[in-house]
Amino acid sequence: MRTTINIADEILAETQALYNNSNRSQAVECALKDAIRFKKIEMLVKLKNKIDFDEETIEKLREEEIDELQNNG
Repeated sequence: MRTTINIADEILAETQALYNNSNRSQAVECALKDAIRFKKIEMLVKLKNKIDFDEETIEKLREEEIDELQNNG
């Protein structure tokens, strides 16, 4: 998708250098993907110790899913 945005020349140049990419669009896309990934990780870290889960139940569900896939595959 084509979008027009205003980015300071210094920021764009640094982004291109960091991603070793002479294509401005690709460098910006890489930076945005990293920013999204970073924010998602940050959100997950905030959930630490706030969610309780039963590891044994999760493992059992995984095993059942694997068995089902193997039997239906």
